[in-house]
Amino acid sequence: MITPDREGAAYRQLAAVLRDRIRAGELPAGSRVPSEKDLHDEFGLARETIRRALAVLRQEGLVEVRHGHGTFVVEAPPRVVLAAGDSVTSTAALTVTRASGDVETYPTGTTLLVGQQAARAR
Repeated sequence: MITPDREGAAYRQLAAVLRDRIRAGELPAGSRVPSEKDLHDEFGLARETIRRALAVLRQEGLVEVRHGHGTFVVEAPPRVVLAAGDSVTSTAALTVTRASGDVETYPTGTTLLVGQQAARAR
């Protein structure tokens, strides 16, 4: 249930619900996100609130809009764990230079984790 007064703005809460559904596989890569009308019917939110939530997910790279077709879940980019001494160079893709000197290239949108965050993700 979305309660704007309790846990932040309604659009952020809706974005979190949809993000959780994507991560849990309820909305797998390639699937169409429910329409604004369907989300309105399910959550009782204004269309502008729904649009803002979808904009957050677009900014995060989780969904893309296909004009005339709807909003779709994109393929999740890989997660990369960095160690102390690693560096990252942003180009069209991400280039990671490991402390060992090894160089790895990852696609745009890859989530990079450093230090304690990386340890928690393992």
